[in-house]
Amino acid sequence: MNKLFKWSCLVVLSFFISCGGDDDGGPDPDPTGPGLPEASASYNLDFTTNFTEENNPQDFPANASFGTIVAITHAPEVSVFALGQAASEGMALYAESGDVEGLSSFISTSLGEDGDGLFSIVTSGVSGPQATTNTSVNVNLTRTRITFLARLNPSPDWFLGVSSFNVVDGETLIDMESIELRPIDAGVVLGNTYEANDGEENASISLYDGAPFGNGNPLTEPLATLTIERVD
Repeated sequence: MNKLFKWSCLVVLSFFISCGGDDDGGPDPDPTGPGLPEASASYNLDFTTNFTEENNPQDFPANASFGTIVAITHAPEVSVFALGQAASEGMALYAESGDVEGLSSFISTSLGEDGDGLFSIVTSGVSGPQATTNTSVNVNLTRTRITFLARLNPSPDWFLGVSSFNVVDGETLIDMESIELRPIDAGVVLGNTYEANDGEENASISLYDGAPFGNGNPLTEPLATLTIERVD
């Protein structure tokens, strides 16, 4: 069963302010753009994995999985992660060990628990390497962005994710969008094998298509697909 955590804030720390367009989650956030045509809406997030030994034969882990899955709806000015930027303390905790409580606590502590409801977190269970996991989220006039996270287990700090996906298209809400997901390196732990832990690194979050992924070539097949579909 999903667990719903809600936090909100009056002041958003600059650490969570988006510094540019998101490269991996849909249209650029535009806090000055049009609001939702409706007061609220519900979306299903179908996370369908296709992480196979056939497509990734190098040292394919026998215990491969994704999770714990995290879906965050939030205001345009809130950013959980962004390509090209360093991982926050909370994001590092999740990417390195799957620590959802650490991520949630960091966001709550940084943004404050009282205010205007600028974000809401929903978690789901672990997903297998070939499975579909469903998570439901609600958007409203304040929270028009969706960020999705699924850590790859085992790994140094790799995850799949979508950052700040915008559900508003002009003056309407989108009905459905499918996004191919490829590995993202959080830049926290060194290593290029699934079980590696070669010390800390201080790098920015980036797409990763090196070893051990693929079949001796740059990764062409996505590890999963996220389908965002409105249900009300």
